[in-house]
Amino acid sequence: MEAHNITSSVVVAKALGFAPDGVPAGKPCACAMCGLTIQPGDMSAPFAVGVNFMDDLSLASRGSDVICGHCAPLISAKGLMASGYGAFGANGAFPFRKWADIASALLEPPEPPFVMVYATANNQHMAWRAPVNFSREAYRVRVGLRDLLIRRSILTGAVDACRVLGEAGGYSTAGKKTLPNPFVMLSSDLKEPEHGRFKRMGSAFFEAGGPELKDAFELVQQLTLGETWALRFVLTPDAGKSNSTTSE
Repeated sequence: MEAHNITSSVVVAKALGFAPDGVPAGKPCACAMCGLTIQPGDMSAPFAVGVNFMDDLSLASRGSDVICGHCAPLISAKGLMASGYGAFGANGAFPFRKWADIASALLEPPEPPFVMVYATANNQHMAWRAPVNFSREAYRVRVGLRDLLIRRSILTGAVDACRVLGEAGGYSTAGKKTLPNPFVMLSSDLKEPEHGRFKRMGSAFFEAGGPELKDAFELVQQLTLGETWALRFVLTPDAGKSNSTTSE
């Protein structure tokens, strides 16, 4: 793939093995959805959506009346189903729905360029408006309507920081599948307002814990929304056996 003409639809469609669909374009234009430059002879299709289409503001080339051949199969019923959840890269498509699979992909992303998407509603258009990543160390995941930043080294370090804070706060693992952490709740779809909120910890808590506790809290305070979202999965080693949306 040439870096100057890569969009998320190109990455996702190729990873899924979807051939470009449509008819050869007669003139240069741009894809209304993903923004791909369409040259004469490239596959394209008319941009036609129903009255229930709610993603107008996400269009990369508003005003264009065509979509590219890569977007065309992705907006079909089959395409929407196949591209709602996934980690798509130069080395193929990887599952991104079971919690264990999500955790694995977040810690070891696909080969760049890659796209990660996690739908939070039925029939949600994900592929054509997701960010394309060229680094496995700092990347973005499309979660519903949000593009979330994840820094891989920070995410891995946060696991131990959560353990330090959770254990100091008396977190009990009895009957729980989630590792120790200082959060009231971690939500998989970010629909819970309590997501990422810390449990109450007074000044005496930190004074008693020493530098390690303070360092752990400083790291966790700096997490992005994407990194707290990722912890929902990474902190649950048996994630594939549970679909709870709380931190237990």
